Amino acid sequence: PFLPMSMAKGLLPDTHPQCAGAARSTVLKESDVVMLIGARLNWLLSHGKGKAWGGPKTFIQVDIEPKEMDSNVEIAAPLVGDIGSCMSALVGGLGSNWPSPPADWITAVQTKKESNIAKMAPRLMNNNSPMDYHGALGALRSVIKERPDAILVNEGANTLDLARGIIDMYNPRKRLDVGTWGVMGIGMGFAIAAAIETGKPVLAVEGDSAFGFSGMEIATICRYNLPVCVVVFNNNGIYRGTDVNAAGADPATTCFVKNLRYDKMMEAFGGVGVHTTSPDELKRAVDAAMDSGKPTLVNAAIDPAAGSESGRIGNLNPQSKLRKK
Repeated sequence: PFLPMSMAKGLLPDTHPQCAGAARSTVLKESDVVMLIGARLNWLLSHGKGKAWGGPKTFIQVDIEPKEMDSNVEIAAPLVGDIGSCMSALVGGLGSNWPSPPADWITAVQTKKESNIAKMAPRLMNNNSPMDYHGALGALRSVIKERPDAILVNEGANTLDLARGIIDMYNPRKRLDVGTWGVMGIGMGFAIAAAIETGKPVLAVEGDSAFGFSGMEIATICRYNLPVCVVVFNNNGIYRGTDVNAAGADPATTCFVKNLRYDKMMEAFGGVGVHTTSPDELKRAVDAAMDSGKPTLVNAAIDPAAGSESGRIGNLNPQSKLRKK
């Protein structure tokens, strides 16, 4: 089985029989040998250790940067070079007697995949209003499935974390997100560049906080009449829109102005703005935008209580050694 990292999604379709994306925890914990092809053992893979991995592994790593070898854990077989050359040499050396993987291993992964997909299906098909993340992303998953050649740009916290696992990709180099660095503000620039360079329709799925970093670039999208549909997941805040400031009367720093209408911004620049409150409405609006090629912003109203802290990042905050009296 293989596990695609976010920027590699589509090199082989996420629907490929050997794709283990829906059984990620199982393959990380239960594997004996792991081959990293361009992927690096950074925070996205828990640095190759800890509970996510279930114990020590034997790692083979293919990377063009020598300093990546042994950077977090020991690499048993480091292969320094570009992926194409290294993989061609490996395939050439396999010969014709390469053994099949153990049937019980393949069966275990497949069983877990099928179980997780079945559990997730009802959540992706719900039509709640206001929307939760799963229902909204389920609608956008269908949009990309029907247009596998479109470019998907994605950034945010919950919007990014969940979309990476929910929206399947079918072709290479069709998904653009923040990759390793986790920065926000790249969405509109990526969308503009993708539309200009490829001429393909672009779907930019943005968290409301992420959109705030470079949202005024929708003026550029309109000025050049680019085929970009921006979907803003609007839950009134960072992670959630329900936080309360315990220190005073001011709003919590993670909360935005309630029920902002980002679609009106797009209309002000001459584009198409649409406000949606259910997955069905969202699907219809995005279908129309992708088919028309007109600059469009869809304001997707997400339940303010639906989000959660991304990656438990609060655990990284320094803790006082002093006991409170």
